[in-house]
Amino acid sequence: MKKATASLIVLLACTTAFAQQTSRVFFDLGYDAAESPAPVSVRTGCMMQPADKPVPVREGYRFGGWYTSPECLPEQEWRFGSNSSFYTPATDSMKVEKSMILYARWVSPTPVRTAEDLDAIRNDLYGWYVLENDIDLSGIPNWTPIGEYEGDYEFAPGEWWRHAFKGILDGAGYTIKGLTITDIRTDKAGLFGTVANGEIVNLTLDGSRLELTAPRPYLGPLAGILKQDDGQVCAVRNCRVTNTTIKVKTTNAESTFHSFTGLCGGAWGGTLEDNFVSGTMDIEIAGTGGGELYVGPYLGEAYNDTRRCSSDFDITIRFSKPQPAEGFKAFIGGLQASGTYIDACEARGRIRVSGRTGSEQVFIGGIVGSERYGTVSGCSSSVRMEASDTGFAQVGGIVGEFNSGYGVMGAAFGVTTTVVRDCSYVGRPVFRRVSRHLFGETAGAGEPEALSSPWGLAMAYKIENCTYKTR
Repeated sequence: MKKATASLIVLLACTTAFAQQTSRVFFDLGYDAAESPAPVSVRTGCMMQPADKPVPVREGYRFGGWYTSPECLPEQEWRFGSNSSFYTPATDSMKVEKSMILYARWVSPTPVRTAEDLDAIRNDLYGWYVLENDIDLSGIPNWTPIGEYEGDYEFAPGEWWRHAFKGILDGAGYTIKGLTITDIRTDKAGLFGTVANGEIVNLTLDGSRLELTAPRPYLGPLAGILKQDDGQVCAVRNCRVTNTTIKVKTTNAESTFHSFTGLCGGAWGGTLEDNFVSGTMDIEIAGTGGGELYVGPYLGEAYNDTRRCSSDFDITIRFSKPQPAEGFKAFIGGLQASGTYIDACEARGRIRVSGRTGSEQVFIGGIVGSERYGTVSGCSSSVRMEASDTGFAQVGGIVGEFNSGYGVMGAAFGVTTTVVRDCSYVGRPVFRRVSRHLFGETAGAGEPEALSSPWGLAMAYKIENCTYKTR
């Protein structure tokens, strides 16, 4: 028995000798480290918070979670949750009923050389995987995404998503070619379905083809959804997703959310850095329901950080009969459909939108269709934007709209000012047979008045040092 573990057992015995209004959780790193994580005190019968989860670092290894036994079997994983009734966790409650020891799992690099090796990632979602050569997936007619979304509510901690990918895939500069998705079993699809507190780095994904009919997907070649918990890391860095073809027909039969992108369908937290995407996208949407449509090269519905990323995408969106109804909104961006913090990014390519919607709420931006809260800084766009045969379109050289509803949400998170600064747009939008339109050189409707709410939340808006040139 290791000396560290023996000491923890002594402490555990002492702790359990007292009344159990409060329990203590000790952490065993599994090797003789210079310093172990401090124990956590928890009210007995309650859960530890995600912020209570130590994330240790060990040279040559990747941390793979905390477990109730040194064997670290999948069914022994301890999930850190929340005592809030704001959502219902999607799995059994992990309440601390008594003082205990949790054991760290460490994973070392696993080589990935074949399509079979890549597919096997789903058998250990905490692993550390490194490509050692290019991989051709063109022989697989319909790829099954790795990692599934299972949160009942989007803000539920990723800790509860037992089947999401939580490891790291390091492409090591190699390429995965020919990813094909023609049918999806879940509504979150890509090479990965869901990535929660995981990383994808140094990878090229080339020649992906996503052609399908689906009712409500979050779809992107790399991943359907990214999710990051407080104190954790979720990132896509130094990746190239090139020569992508996306063709989707979707029916908006009810109030639904649709997200189609050239990278990841959506992001709740996480970071995109130093990436490039290119390709074509053809989206046809019909139906009588409400809901929201998100389309962009990088992200659809997004609340994250995007830095030093660039895109070159040709996007076509057609609204066909029967038309989406009152209450339906479409957000389309040259870089992202929506966004929070975007810095030093560049967007090229083309956006074409045609057809009427019942609500006529179409917002197009050269960088982001809908800026929720935060900052867009140091970005440039030369995206050609066109709208035709529609009742209304609002277009901005950088930002299609400042969204006041999400502005209140941002204020609740402590953000008091939304800023677009040091950005530039080169181009001139084209409107054909559009009954009414708005165009702003930086933002579609210009700089709005400060936002306030009955709850005392406030959001100011600023446009600073932005430039516009026609072609």
